[in-house]
Amino acid sequence: MNYKNYNDYELIYMVRENDDYSYDILFNKYLPIIKNIAKQYYKSYNSYGYDLDDFEQECYIGFQKAIINYNDSKNAIFYTFATLCIERHIISFCTKISNSKKNISNIYLESIEKVNISDNLDILNDYCIYNSNIKEIWNIIYNKNIDYISVFELRWNHFEFSEIGKLLDIPKRRAQSIYRNCILYIQKQLRYSV
Repeated sequence: MNYKNYNDYELIYMVRENDDYSYDILFNKYLPIIKNIAKQYYKSYNSYGYDLDDFEQECYIGFQKAIINYNDSKNAIFYTFATLCIERHIISFCTKISNSKKNISNIYLESIEKVNISDNLDILNDYCIYNSNIKEIWNIIYNKNIDYISVFELRWNHFEFSEIGKLLDIPKRRAQSIYRNCILYIQKQLRYSV
């Protein structure tokens, strides 16, 4: 299904009016993002006895919160807000399960912040980016247009270029080109700020 024909804001409005069909469309549109975030955290926290389904369920809850709490007057795109809500909810879940185990001395765990940064550094392939504050990188990228922001954020969340192309309804090569330009732009901005 081509989800580009559906406007998130209209779908959210219809969902809030109890339209189940709109909810199904919105849910299916964001399902790959939900599953991808769940897999990302499951890799780091699978030693606690929870299944991937449990992590996906927590991500669904975060997505529900995004639909309920989204306010378009705040000038944030729904995709960014939904991703943030999902991430916050799954981080809360991971913190809870890691704190609930009394004996974790035999399990090596990294902090949530280290997991996010180290898992995503393979995407950013320049020394100046590795040594920069991640918040600084996001501030730089959010000054660009929506294409840059969308492609960068999806790639940051480990989506393949073919998946990005499908989600944004652009050719795979265009997604690669936007991402490459995005990285070059970040590198240039970081060098100027030093």
